[in-house]
Amino acid sequence: MLTSSNEESSFQHNIKQAIGAIKSKKYDLARKYLYAAMIENDHSAEVYNLLGVISEYKGDELLACKHYRAAYVFDPTYKSADKNLERLTSFFYRFNEASIDYGDNMAK
Repeated sequence: MLTSSNEESSFQHNIKQAIGAIKSKKYDLARKYLYAAMIENDHSAEVYNLLGVISEYKGDELLACKHYRAAYVFDPTYKSADKNLERLTSFFYRFNEASIDYGDNMAK
């Protein structure tokens, strides 16, 4: 089914809902939205970036790195995953919620 330009796809709707759930610290709900988005596009860098964000919030840096790397493999031009991976693998890494890139802001 075709959607008009002002209608948002269910994929984008699920991504937005997942970002909102992550910011509200409802990680299980966010995962459900991400899995629904993954059904439509299982090679989406956005989905894997957000799975990495959830892992990072939960303190599992190793899994977060794996998700960020997967996002980078699926789309090397996706800047959010690149920024998150670079930040997380930095020698001076310290968790800082403000520095996480959800991918919801357009790159300048």
